[in-house]
Amino acid sequence: MEKRTERRKIDLEHLFENKMFLRIFSVIIAVIIWITLSLTLYPTIHKTVSNIPLSVNLTGTKAEREGLSVVKYDVNLVSATINGMRYEIGNYSNDDLYATVDASKISKAGEYNLDVKIQSKTDDEFSVENVTPSNVTVKLDYIETVEKDLSVEANDVSASEGFTLTETSVSPEKIQITGPKDKIEAITDVKVKFNEKMSLSESYTAESSEIVLYENNKVIDQSDITLSPETYSIDFAVYQKKTLPFEIDIQDAPKNFDKSVIQYSFSDKSIDILSPNKNIQDVSSKHLGFISLKDIRPGMKFDMDVKTESGQINASGISTVTVKINKGNLKRKVISLNKSQIRVINKAEDNKISQKTNQISDITIYGSADAISSVNDSDFVAELDLNGEILKKGSYTKSVTIYAPDNGKVWAYGSYDITIEVK
Repeated sequence: MEKRTERRKIDLEHLFENKMFLRIFSVIIAVIIWITLSLTLYPTIHKTVSNIPLSVNLTGTKAEREGLSVVKYDVNLVSATINGMRYEIGNYSNDDLYATVDASKISKAGEYNLDVKIQSKTDDEFSVENVTPSNVTVKLDYIETVEKDLSVEANDVSASEGFTLTETSVSPEKIQITGPKDKIEAITDVKVKFNEKMSLSESYTAESSEIVLYENNKVIDQSDITLSPETYSIDFAVYQKKTLPFEIDIQDAPKNFDKSVIQYSFSDKSIDILSPNKNIQDVSSKHLGFISLKDIRPGMKFDMDVKTESGQINASGISTVTVKINKGNLKRKVISLNKSQIRVINKAEDNKISQKTNQISDITIYGSADAISSVNDSDFVAELDLNGEILKKGSYTKSVTIYAPDNGKVWAYGSYDITIEVK
């Protein structure tokens, strides 16, 4: 143990004879002396701090009590040169300071040029030598929030050939706008803009966050306005357009009746239909409905409603079409039928039916000129088809169909009844 202690003492004695050690030791001593002198001979310093955040606070001011709000100010960051104790501000950065303005004397809306003040977040004492910029323009106004309807502005979106852009909608349909009262009250229109150029052959959904405010077609500056929400969905509804000729059908006609005998015309020949379903390509006409044969005579007119299928749009705006039965070469004849020409068919097996009508007189017949001239009363029958219906005992009056079994170019106009009895 004595040898080790003696060895360590010898090493310490020779340490100051080491040149490298002396150099390092000298530097350390010099730094200590410099710090000591700086703190004793130069205790204060000048320090420039950049990018100090600036805020405008109206809390507790006349402006706040008057309902005013800060609309905007033209400076967000400032630089300042401060003077203070080295040990307090020597390591200051922009995180240790903040910039404000004095708005305590403001009580009316308007723009004000206010001096910038620098303060410490830790309440350290220092003086401010200069601030750049030294003042800021602050705009105060009464803030209002309103809700407005939205429309879409998409001037470069169109439909491809054979298709129609029927409507453009936006979701949400309304927007909340917050800003200076006078500017808010001046808004006459709010539009979502979509600037892409597109030619659509099917419905399409896009997104846009570009909102434009208008005052009578003049764009309003939005720098002091906030909008909510910020993004909107735009739906472009694209329909296929097809022109369809009108058609009708004749019902309650005998099986042998030739419908081509009846010629008719429409007040409107066709209709333009817009459909979201491309199956409309396979549709060849627009069916208006049915006309009973017994109601048809030359020169008659029938008003028929135009109905479209669910989802389709009547692009022509035609709500009613008049169907006119052309006179052409149609002729008229009056006939009578006797009991032998009146028959009941398809009776139920459980019913015993007797026919009580012996004659049907003053039957009006129409047909082509050739057909009318070639038929006689005896060529016609009056037929009551019971279709297997089971009837209770009693007397019944029912309509009959009058036709010529061997001539499909004539028909009976009007309704004719017979009486039967079920026993």
